[in-house]
Amino acid sequence: MKKLIFLLALYAGSFYQSQTNRFIYELQSRKNSSEDYRKTSMNLDISPKSVKFYDTKFAEYDSVNKARNQEISHYSTKTDQVIERAPNSFQNNWYRDFFEYFVVKSNDEMKWKLLQETQEYNGYKLQKATTDFGGRTWDAWFSNEVNIKEGPYKFRGLPGLIFILEDTDKNFIYKLVSNKKLDTNYDTHQFLETHYGKPAIPISNQKFNTYIEDIYENPTRMLSEGIKNGQKTTFKNESIESIEDLNKKRGMLQNGIKNRYIYIEKDKEPQFKSN
Repeated sequence: MKKLIFLLALYAGSFYQSQTNRFIYELQSRKNSSEDYRKTSMNLDISPKSVKFYDTKFAEYDSVNKARNQEISHYSTKTDQVIERAPNSFQNNWYRDFFEYFVVKSNDEMKWKLLQETQEYNGYKLQKATTDFGGRTWDAWFSNEVNIKEGPYKFRGLPGLIFILEDTDKNFIYKLVSNKKLDTNYDTHQFLETHYGKPAIPISNQKFNTYIEDIYENPTRMLSEGIKNGQKTTFKNESIESIEDLNKKRGMLQNGIKNRYIYIEKDKEPQFKSN
């Protein structure tokens, strides 16, 4: 069978002298087994100076911006999984977009248990490993034929590239589906290190959760001032012209806030009060 990542055989001896190697994962995520999966394409960019993980759509829109010589925000993360770290490091910058743009610095060292179980995947022999992280138990399938100790999101530290990763409840499933080698060190500054010029505000995870929980408690606050000043706004293509109209949407706004992200680290997710 033709190997999925054929370029690694060509660049195995000089990988870290190359520019950016991009590995593209399909992510399937759901809150629980009663829900359908959300499917998202994710990029893992590895260069000599950094490792970055983010929604593929960011790069697609960024290419359009660069071709048109513009800086227009087209996209917000759908996953809450925008990560940057130095190579061979567990110290992550976790970029988080919720009205404002934030960065949470975290130390995410993982202890892996290697198992003897193996499987074939697109011409590669994969070995199984397990770890506990973020309030979940995870199974990873890696190949030591690929001497890259990285993987999706914050997962890394195995003796090879992670091809498949899933929690034991199968609420998060990552599969490596393709890769490409970029001739340049891909510039993500407009959508990752900043959000289209908006710098990331340093914050702790606890304070970030408090920020979201406060918005959830009073979701109309950000829009009400504009309406008081005579501005009009829309919600799901419906015009809102008064505070009374806005208050009628409170429950729908709260539901949108609660369900915007499926939190991968469930031991760090916000705690929303029941209505």
